[in-house]
Amino acid sequence: MFLRVDSKEVYFRALQAIGESSRPIGAWRLSRLLEAKGVTLSKATAGRILKALEDNGHVRIQGRIGRVITARGQEALQEWLSEQVNRESHIALAESLTIRGRKHLIDALIARRAIESETAYLAAQNVSDEDLRKLEKIIHEHAELLKAGHSGAEKDAEFHRGLAEACKNRVLASALDVIYNSPQIGRALEYIRGKVGSQMVKDHRQILVQVARRDKEGARLAMTEHIDGVIRDVDKYWTEMARPQGGRKDVG
Repeated sequence: MFLRVDSKEVYFRALQAIGESSRPIGAWRLSRLLEAKGVTLSKATAGRILKALEDNGHVRIQGRIGRVITARGQEALQEWLSEQVNRESHIALAESLTIRGRKHLIDALIARRAIESETAYLAAQNVSDEDLRKLEKIIHEHAELLKAGHSGAEKDAEFHRGLAEACKNRVLASALDVIYNSPQIGRALEYIRGKVGSQMVKDHRQILVQVARRDKEGARLAMTEHIDGVIRDVDKYWTEMARPQGGRKDVG
């Protein structure tokens, strides 16, 4: 595996190797340890990485040429390792949301329903006046785009992201962002809802009404009904439009 010298991954793999070593590490030994982990780099490059680690306070010199990890380095390494776990989890979730047909789209919507019903509940509890103005503006712009015959998928995602921000729960907002980072989902839903004649703007307005009233249960119910409506539209599309055409028409 060849990675750029300035790569963040190479930097922290080197720091990890130093942290795992029972003795101080020099450039030659670092290059050998990284090679065993699938990262090929020269002794000179390993030396530059060690210098960068030292300059950042993540390692310190011990002995004549060796380096050992510092407390600051341990903290930075643990933070990076946590980021890798989160990244891998996000990738796995994003891959699971790839649209291959009706079942995959339904599964994505069920995941959304679980997350977004709670998001709407918390938004009604924590929303600010500024959040409400932003959400109202998004709904207005969404309606204008549809009226002009343009795609509203981007504004649909923007509304749900805005609601997630208003809920003031970073974990929920992050989980929702993974779902909306799959453009296939937005395009597929827009296509299907266009075919069955449904619109999302009306649902969004109803959700916002409940959020503005600070009615937590009302907001939760409005969101659940919204997602349930989308699921019904997906079922209706596949039943009434896809199957008569051979059952293989998919959303591209």
